Amino acid sequence: MDLNELRDIIQREGGKIIIVENGKPQMVVMSFEEWKRKANPKQEQAPMPTPPPVDEENLRGITIDDLPL
Repeated sequence: MDLNELRDIIQREGGKIIIVENGKPQMVVMSFEEWKRKANPKQEQAPMPTPPPVDEENLRGITIDDLPL
């Protein structure tokens, strides 16, 4: 099987192809676009919401000992 055949399979069926040698996976062939998504998962996630404002009056008197460690 040559590179063109692998590319056609990935474009047609999506996903990835795992190359196995001696019963163990050795390599994965996937589209560059899928690789970019896997390499940068943070870009796909929605931005974190802005936390609510801190009520500083309630924080006075809280110490490190109050934390559930």
